[in-house]
Amino acid sequence: MNYLYFVFLLLPLYCNAQLLELRPSVESYAVTPKVEIYKDNSGKLHFQQVQRQKFISSGKTGLLFPFSNSATWLKVILTNYNPNQKNWVLEWDNAMAEEVDFYISERNGTYRVRKTGMATPKKPNLLTGNKPILAFDLDYLRSKTIYMKVKGQRAHYASVNLFSASAYRNHEVNQLNIVAFLSGAIAIRLVYVFLMAIFAVKDSDFRRYAVLLGARSFAFWGLYGILGYFFSNPTISLKVSFLSFHFLPLALIVALRVIFPGSHVHSWINRILQLIVISTIFLAVGILFSYRWELLLASTYLMLATQLFILAMYLLAIVKKYPINWNYSPAYLTGLLGYLFIQMRLVGWVDFIWVLPTAFIFFILEFLVFGYSLGRIVRDYERKRSLAFQELAFTKEQTRQVREIDRLKTRFFTNISHEFRTPLSLLTAPLEEIRQKYPQERLIPLMQRNVKRLQLLIGQILDLSKLEAGAFKPEPKHGDIACFLSSIVSSFESLAQSRHVHFSIHQSHPNYETDFDADKLEKIVTNLLSNAFKFTPAYGYVQVAISYSMTSLVLEVKDTGKGIDPQRLSRIFDRFYQADDTAEQNFEGTGIGLALVKELVDLLKGKIMVKSEVGKGTSFTVTLPLNQQYSTALPGYQGKSVEQPDDLSVTFLSGDPLSDLNQPEELPILLIVEDNVDLRMYLHALFEPYYRVMEATDGQYGLDRAFETIPDVVVTDLMMPRIDGFTLCRLLKSDQRTSHIPVVLLTAKATLADRLEGFELGADDYLEKPFHKEELLQRVNNLIRQRALLRQKFSLLATNPKLTQPQQLDNQFIRKAQEVVEQNLGNSRFTADDFSELMQMSRSNLHRKLKALTDQTTSEFVRNIRLQRASQLLKQNASTVSEVAYLVGFESLPYFSKTFQEYHGVSPSAINRAKEI
Repeated sequence: MNYLYFVFLLLPLYCNAQLLELRPSVESYAVTPKVEIYKDNSGKLHFQQVQRQKFISSGKTGLLFPFSNSATWLKVILTNYNPNQKNWVLEWDNAMAEEVDFYISERNGTYRVRKTGMATPKKPNLLTGNKPILAFDLDYLRSKTIYMKVKGQRAHYASVNLFSASAYRNHEVNQLNIVAFLSGAIAIRLVYVFLMAIFAVKDSDFRRYAVLLGARSFAFWGLYGILGYFFSNPTISLKVSFLSFHFLPLALIVALRVIFPGSHVHSWINRILQLIVISTIFLAVGILFSYRWELLLASTYLMLATQLFILAMYLLAIVKKYPINWNYSPAYLTGLLGYLFIQMRLVGWVDFIWVLPTAFIFFILEFLVFGYSLGRIVRDYERKRSLAFQELAFTKEQTRQVREIDRLKTRFFTNISHEFRTPLSLLTAPLEEIRQKYPQERLIPLMQRNVKRLQLLIGQILDLSKLEAGAFKPEPKHGDIACFLSSIVSSFESLAQSRHVHFSIHQSHPNYETDFDADKLEKIVTNLLSNAFKFTPAYGYVQVAISYSMTSLVLEVKDTGKGIDPQRLSRIFDRFYQADDTAEQNFEGTGIGLALVKELVDLLKGKIMVKSEVGKGTSFTVTLPLNQQYSTALPGYQGKSVEQPDDLSVTFLSGDPLSDLNQPEELPILLIVEDNVDLRMYLHALFEPYYRVMEATDGQYGLDRAFETIPDVVVTDLMMPRIDGFTLCRLLKSDQRTSHIPVVLLTAKATLADRLEGFELGADDYLEKPFHKEELLQRVNNLIRQRALLRQKFSLLATNPKLTQPQQLDNQFIRKAQEVVEQNLGNSRFTADDFSELMQMSRSNLHRKLKALTDQTTSEFVRNIRLQRASQLLKQNASTVSEVAYLVGFESLPYFSKTFQEYHGVSPSAINRAKEI
């Protein structure tokens, strides 16, 4: 027995592995220097195969396991010479190890296996992670051989330590305390900093640095495997732990703007930083889909490159004396260096025993430095905020004073404008009388133009005062904005011709329905165009381009005028400011028009931009939002009816001929005579919901169509080829077929003489271009309403010959119609064709004429005269009821009695009996 014991003691001396003797009174051992190592490059050898391999002594206190697919085997033999301790714990001191398998020999010669590491599905501890440990018993004077297989994609640095069971408990408590303290401190700092960033220090630099602190906090928790605790799937746990560290370069770049303020960063530096961001994101996606050591190694080199590049930027800034924010820099640098040393060791650049302690010191130092810097950061923020408040108060006071000055100027001009209106009105009429008395006097038209200009300026000033008082509100209504703008812009064609300016218009859509404020849009367009024509010399160019989308309208007005000096360009929208206020200016201006345009564009929540080059011209671009829900591009007018726009609504009185919109064939006929295609299309869309609209492209064609269809109303331009509006009006009013038709003249010729000439020729109304569509609709509606009242009058005249006063063409027409019917009163076969032939009109024209004048059809007109004559005969006791019916052209006695009852309210027999009584 003693011999066997002696042999057992000598046996370890002949083994390959180094022997680690466990002595009395020693509670812990550094195992790493005593282990022997074998590198399995294939990573696929079985334990039995590895046992036959030759192991090499390490002699190091710590071992680096690189990024690879290989496996590393460690071997150590333990002999217990401590009679008082048999419970031992072997610890692998890096929780980030992915796979650490322990093979420990048993008395029967077999080996027990324990698998540990992050890649194992065992639930890890929250603070220590799945830290590889092996607990075993080793009796006094007994030996055990232990193999350790280390494998993983991710590199890590570790050492192996042996503790007695009681010593390991104390060691584990100390480790837990350190990790718990650091994790708690990190969590508290993170919450505190983010709360300050949200509620207290509302500074962009502080918030950027808060992002970096958040990234560093998650990197720490990922480095210690704490984040992996929350995922039961080992693969997900590994990816989350690594990616929390991988995104650190992005946070460093976010905070870099804080460290290097100002615009001194070269473009090539920005390109490198962009490359780092793109590479980080690209690698993160790759790691998510494939957790491979090549990608993990590339990520580590990318983090190293980022940190070294930032250190080089510090050196460059110091050499070039660029500004550096030293409130944040100490904490930024210490945190960067702490992680830099860890990564340098992972790739094998450094392998000193002090690497981990140094990194840990920098990590703790970053806490202390940031705590000190935080006080300076908060103090500087409070100082900046105080200065900002003072500057804001000063700016507000300046703004208030400027606004007060503007308000006083506006009030002054507003009051003057009200005072000017009365004397200007008194000047207008006398000037016109003087012009008529002295038509050769050339100064009078000049005076009239300036009076009109004063009236326009007064209107603009009053509009500005309304805007300032908040009286102007957006009032969008639905309609065809393309046609509306076309009519506005086209009205400047005559001005362009008179000034010899080339004028072009382009719209992306000929028709476009949406919600828009017509009044304010008209003021914007007319002011911009007036301004363009005012500053464009003869033979220059004025161009208008309008494009529509589902969300916006873009209007561009370009001219080839003198342009605006860049130094004055920023102030052209100020009230009462003139871009050219020199004594040599050749242009009139008050600085009101563009100010009004800017105010109106802002009111409509749009934008206006101006570009100008001296000597080449100016371009104004207005962008206005459109109602996306109701914006609809129409393919162009095809003669089809469209839905009734909201902005064309007109209130009609009860009994008005336009009120019955459910019967299109009974809608009034409106004839548009206009040679401008765009304006004609606009007018067609404007009237179509309320009338049966016909079109004519010139005066002669309009006259032919009027004679052919007998419309209810005619809207015509004044300046047209072949026959102008004056001639058309005269011919319509002088013909018995069309004398009753109301005529509305539209023209840019707005002088009093032109208006008087139109009224003398019989025009019923006169509107100046550009016109308001609501006014035009209402005026036409009023004419239709007046004709309805006249129809009632003529209906009474038609059935009461004594009331007839044949003084006008319409009265003469009614009288002639009455005579024709009277002459054929007893002819029961007298038809509408016979009637129209005797009246020398077509049947349809006769029907239209009678309907327009008496509101009666041809048949109703004939029948009513017969019934009136029958009533007279019955009252005169001329004949019996049947005889009277025959005398007035009725062959059926029941039908005569029925219609007589409906027309007179009493039966013919009742009149006969009353006569006998």
